[in-house]
Amino acid sequence: MKVAIVLCLTLALLFPATVWAADLTCQLSKKEIEVGLNPARETVTVFGQAPENAPVIVKVEGPDRPVLVTLYENDSLIKFNEAEVQGLPGFYQVLTSVPTDRIKENHWQALGIDPEYRHLVPGAWVRMRQDIEEAYQKNQQDYINLALKIKNEKHLFSIRQGVVNIDGRHYWAEIPLVAGMPLGQMKVTAMALDHDKLLSSEVQILHLKPSSILTLGSQELSVSAVMVISLFMVPILLLTVAQVLEIIEYRREQERRARLLREICQR
Repeated sequence: MKVAIVLCLTLALLFPATVWAADLTCQLSKKEIEVGLNPARETVTVFGQAPENAPVIVKVEGPDRPVLVTLYENDSLIKFNEAEVQGLPGFYQVLTSVPTDRIKENHWQALGIDPEYRHLVPGAWVRMRQDIEEAYQKNQQDYINLALKIKNEKHLFSIRQGVVNIDGRHYWAEIPLVAGMPLGQMKVTAMALDHDKLLSSEVQILHLKPSSILTLGSQELSVSAVMVISLFMVPILLLTVAQVLEIIEYRREQERRARLLREICQR
């Protein structure tokens, strides 16, 4: 009898969670896209089903990318206050179906809609360009805050409110692609609040690949090592060929002069 009661209670606890998970889905219109010089030209739609009347939040997170920051601008070649902030995603966008002020603040960090991005700070750390322990200890949080500000100003970090469309149980939204976003794998997750319960879908992966020799939007060369070496070797090869041709022509001219001198001497 006790076993039956325990089993019933276990099923009663597990069954709602299974229903909630099944009620929230997430799909992408494209799994892989090639990004050229202007990523904004590409469009990717995230869509799925969610519980009716539940706020839907879509989180898009890109691979980690370091941010180079300096607290005090100066023109010197060596900047003793320059640092790299590591551990922050290179791209972080959150799309919501309702304004964030209609969502209880105690859910903000779990949903990733904290406007201060405090949920991302624990994973960030600072590497000083110069070995100055005092500056690191004193200004570590300032460096991280500055990195967050830079990413926010470049629209790499953003919370876009009210952009997720809902029709009954169906939702959809366009994932914003912006200049400067990194290439690689983007993690896309849908979340919803159903009767104050947080639901989360399976993570979908969006692959961003370069479609040109240089992808300026990624802030890095999107070419293979062979291509880079080839680009540098072409002018060197052309100069070498020109020098060889010049040497050959010089020797031919010397031979013509020598032959002409011999003919003159024989006369």
